[in-house]
Amino acid sequence: MNNKVLLIYTIAAIAATGGLLFGFDTGVINVALPSLRQEFQLSATAEGWIVSAVLAGGMAGSLLSGRLADTLGRKRINILAALIFVLGSIVAAVAPSANVLIAGRLLLGLAIGIVSFSVPLYLAEIAPSHIRGRLVTFFQLAITIGILASYLVGFAFAEQIEGWRLMFWAGFIPAAVLLGGMFFVPESPRWLLSKGRDEQARQVLARIHEADAVDREMTQIQAAVRDERNRQGDWRELFSAKLRIPLLIGIGIFFIQQFSGINAVIYYSTRIFEMAGFGSSTTSIMATVGVGVVNTLSTLVAVRFLDQWGRKPILYTGLIGTALSLSTIAAAFFFRESISPDLLRILAIGGVYVYIFFFAISLGPLGWLLISEVYPLRIRGFATSMGSSYHWFFDFWVSFSFPIMAATSLGSNGGIFMIYTAVVLFGLLFARFIVFETKGLTLEDIEKKWQ
Repeated sequence: MNNKVLLIYTIAAIAATGGLLFGFDTGVINVALPSLRQEFQLSATAEGWIVSAVLAGGMAGSLLSGRLADTLGRKRINILAALIFVLGSIVAAVAPSANVLIAGRLLLGLAIGIVSFSVPLYLAEIAPSHIRGRLVTFFQLAITIGILASYLVGFAFAEQIEGWRLMFWAGFIPAAVLLGGMFFVPESPRWLLSKGRDEQARQVLARIHEADAVDREMTQIQAAVRDERNRQGDWRELFSAKLRIPLLIGIGIFFIQQFSGINAVIYYSTRIFEMAGFGSSTTSIMATVGVGVVNTLSTLVAVRFLDQWGRKPILYTGLIGTALSLSTIAAAFFFRESISPDLLRILAIGGVYVYIFFFAISLGPLGWLLISEVYPLRIRGFATSMGSSYHWFFDFWVSFSFPIMAATSLGSNGGIFMIYTAVVLFGLLFARFIVFETKGLTLEDIEKKWQ
């Protein structure tokens, strides 16, 4: 590995710390909930709000910061997100009541909403085209590592008095790492060229590309920027007829991703395992740690093969696998009265683990990758932030509704998981008729499709 490749991966690792915080601050509530229920005597609705506050904040953050990323730059918007992560971690950790905890999680969600579009956007714009899929998938890998870390932290502090506070304090550490690290990474060369800062853009490209590729990259990006300046875009262009396919991809990929039930599993797997008959909250948390391990290892598969196999084959594979595993979980709960408790637990935990594997190699990374690739440069910041907001909107309703539905017959008879299965089957049609292959194409090549 030469120095330039090493530098690219170092930059990606620093930026992807935003994904680690994304995963940690969304996943930690899963293992904190048993303690929080005892501390604050939570109703199902209050529990839904504590979980979903991050998602409401995420929706606001992704919507509000799109224009800021185009104005301030990709680097500075990530620094702003890191500052909000630090503040949100402190407020959540010291919260004296459920309402203050909700406020802290709203702040964390605001920061997560920012990084959920700004980090993939930054990585896509700074990465060489032949490894763009791999580098953007670093963000999803970091999310899974953050989720795993939150489960491990939860297991470590589960038996301590007010252990949930220590869980939230742990999120302060990666927030500080992101804040410090972002001061040392370069700005996106595409953003610099769009602002007329050509010499700075050339310096960045010279740091991350081989010498014979710098001029070629400069020429391609400058041509795209000139075209953007001749045809200034605004939010209305995203809804124009020629961008209908990118718009549908941005909405559809996150609708299927979220309504496949991923965050019902990520946020509530401890409860799912309790419903399946695991005896104690500690045992359920141990099983949940397994979810984090499978999630992380499976995402490594996506990092390794996404650029090699292409987007659509990976998507087809993942959708078929998630449909089969979700229907297995649904069947386990539906027939729970006629099968042994041991078989119920095996089907539940096995179904969840297999579901996580297929999701993590496909729908997980592809959502963030596709929205960072398919939009023209002149509206990429706004359009990517809007795509991210779809994620948070759908995520909010899935996460808010799960504890409420779980308290009804839909929870006991597996109906929730049949709903998720139906959405995944719809996703096969979406993959066939809407998604197109972007493997090996530069961002400028993709943009030419919409001109």
